[in-house]
Amino acid sequence: MNTVKVSTFSEELMYILPAFRTISLKEMEAVELMSRFDSKYIFHRSLLPSFLKQLQINYKVLRVDHSLLFRYENLYFDTADLQSYVEHHNGKSGRFKVRFRKYVNNNQSFFEVKQKTNKGLTQKSRLNVSDFRKELSSKQLQFVKEQLHGKEPHLLPQLSNDFSRITLVNEADHERVTIDLLIHFENGASERSLDDLIIAEVKQNHPTSLSVFKKLMMAHRIFPTSISKYCLGTLLTHPGIKYNRFKPKLTILNKICDVAY
Repeated sequence: MNTVKVSTFSEELMYILPAFRTISLKEMEAVELMSRFDSKYIFHRSLLPSFLKQLQINYKVLRVDHSLLFRYENLYFDTADLQSYVEHHNGKSGRFKVRFRKYVNNNQSFFEVKQKTNKGLTQKSRLNVSDFRKELSSKQLQFVKEQLHGKEPHLLPQLSNDFSRITLVNEADHERVTIDLLIHFENGASERSLDDLIIAEVKQNHPTSLSVFKKLMMAHRIFPTSISKYCLGTLLTHPGIKYNRFKPKLTILNKICDVAY
């Protein structure tokens, strides 16, 4: 991580973000979208300041206490043979991800199960937890079984991930846009930082809704890309892992920033 570049970039964002109208966590509950359709976009971080300035009229930015930029930590679980990764790689519908997530700014943590249905709908269920665990409790194992309709995969901690996030909300369109930056992965044996990559995700009730953010992406010829931070981090920290179906995504990533895989 180039700390000088990162510091300069963060300072620039702290100049732009206060120009947005703000929304509180409670106000954002109406746009929580635990069940939603997602569209992801990736681009170089140098484009972000200009994009944010163009979004100020239509979007509010999440503010918690005095913070507009939030740090997240994830701990992903998968089977020993990386079933979740392989199913995503193979394009299987009904795939799942299991993780702990910590909102670092307020020290709040959740245990989460995310599923992608065969209709492209993302469904997320979660439990409040006190902190991360390397071994799942009986309550958490039961929760996984319930969410996966009786399946009981033997899950192990496989990947840690942290990043910063900006959350924008368009209340009129019932839409949220999360903008993830300064992304870092590690698995105990290997680690990678993607400081120049932005992953933006549009979350909506209807997949065909053409929002202001989507129109901005189209204007800059940035098209939706199906990309999972878990799969990307697993790929980058597991040399030799199967990735042939991810090659087109790696080509796009390498045009944005050098992932050197």
